[in-house]
Amino acid sequence: MDFTNVERRGATRKVPMEVLGLGFSRTGTTSLRIALEKLGYKETNHGSAVIRNMREVEMWTEAINAKFFGIGKPYGPAEWDQLLGHCMAVTDLPHLLFTEELIAAYPEAKVVLTLRDPDSWCTSFANTMLYRMRTPGSGLMAWLLPQTAGKLYQYGHAVWLAMFNTKPADLTLEKAKARYVAYYDEVRRMVPGERLLEYRVGEGWEPLCKFLGKPIPEEPFPKTNDTQVLNDRVNKLIGAVVRTVALKYLLPVILVVMCVLYARINA
Repeated sequence: MDFTNVERRGATRKVPMEVLGLGFSRTGTTSLRIALEKLGYKETNHGSAVIRNMREVEMWTEAINAKFFGIGKPYGPAEWDQLLGHCMAVTDLPHLLFTEELIAAYPEAKVVLTLRDPDSWCTSFANTMLYRMRTPGSGLMAWLLPQTAGKLYQYGHAVWLAMFNTKPADLTLEKAKARYVAYYDEVRRMVPGERLLEYRVGEGWEPLCKFLGKPIPEEPFPKTNDTQVLNDRVNKLIGAVVRTVALKYLLPVILVVMCVLYARINA
């Protein structure tokens, strides 16, 4: 995975924010992103795009720390326009951590709340996000590569604590499920009915296009295996970090060893 460093600070809004996809991760948020972009909402910011840009990672970590942990100044409309001014829509984490703020900052934007049966969501969550967060070794990678893995480590743990208020090792599936259900109730209370679509991606184009006032595309609705997409994305990220560590730390050691061996052989 290639990391970028696109600076968002000081930016202004370039396109209108029209859709807020505020469903939990593991509810078809990747399919929704693809669908929204096919309907013309470009860019649709998704968690997968956030983690590729270290400047965005820094800003999201800053926003999370301010809101949930009292560190720094909370983000207002100006900061959201800096961070999301290039986007016509958002979906997935970390955006849903700021549901109330984004709804207030973009009062004209429609809200799409992707749904999934809580038990089905819990199974998917356990096999992906929870499993990944409990995988050892990330702290070492963060220490070795502070400008990439280190920033991602801080961001990931900030997201997690903001969402579940506990460490991965201490989170039970019962608590995760309760937080999932409570979040949807919170959104329903925040958003007026005419501005809100409760939507399952399996329903296809018709309800989404009707809600957004868009013609139904001729092509099939995009269906992605979110579990596979997430695992592939994380594996690519881990691979990129491992390669960087190898080039930065192991290659010089190997070269030194080879030189020493060569010198001994030819002594």
